Amino acid sequence: MIIKIIFLILLSSCDFTPRIHKEILKAQEHILNKEYVEAVNLYENILEKRPANQIQMKVHFQLAELYSIYINEQEKAKKHYSKIKEMTNDPLWLVKSEEKIAEINFSYLKNYSAAVENYTLLYNFVPKLNKVDFYQERLGEAYLKLENYVKAIEVFFLLTKNKDRQFQAKGYFNLGMCYFEQKQWRKAIAHWKEYIKHETRKDHIIQVKFLMANTYETMERLKQAYDLYYSLLGEYPNTQVIKNRLNSIYERRVARRR
Repeated sequence: MIIKIIFLILLSSCDFTPRIHKEILKAQEHILNKEYVEAVNLYENILEKRPANQIQMKVHFQLAELYSIYINEQEKAKKHYSKIKEMTNDPLWLVKSEEKIAEINFSYLKNYSAAVENYTLLYNFVPKLNKVDFYQERLGEAYLKLENYVKAIEVFFLLTKNKDRQFQAKGYFNLGMCYFEQKQWRKAIAHWKEYIKHETRKDHIIQVKFLMANTYETMERLKQAYDLYYSLLGEYPNTQVIKNRLNSIYERRVARRR
């Protein structure tokens, strides 16, 4: 769908020579037929002809989308998104390209250091962008992946002050994860309890309760772990897993009394 929209904008907003017009139509035909490599070759050929900048930017965007979504060559996709940033000062193009590069670095390449740079730029963009809360949350997650817990905690703490309940919940959850990864079990559980107060999705709450029960078990607080696992019977997707945990804790508690 994105490819089609960009294509229509490209056709409607630019003047083409007859040859370039024909090649763009042919490239779109290849896309509709799922012949993505052929479409890429045609678009690359168009760039070699050095058309007007507006056409070049839109062709770079098309190529980036093709490489990222359909061919899974993320470095090539990044190259074309980056070309757009070099060619314009238009905030709409700059933001869209930065978003795409950030997503590739975070989700596909797992290059969290680069993702920190991308999401910092987006978060600090003036004027503030509509998705600023999302950028903040992603920035914190990138720091968490890098095990930079000080920075991650700083970002997620600010997120808990967010007026949007969804992002508040994510802030509390990820604060819990920061402390969990540092084996600060009590702090992790305290933040997950706050998370449960703000989260509205039952399946997410169930998963966090399981994580809390597992943490209690790690702390040797077996009664709390048992009670929490027991509360998940019939709710957790895999009932046998819960039964196994309950049996294991029961046996450990019996062994303690001997």
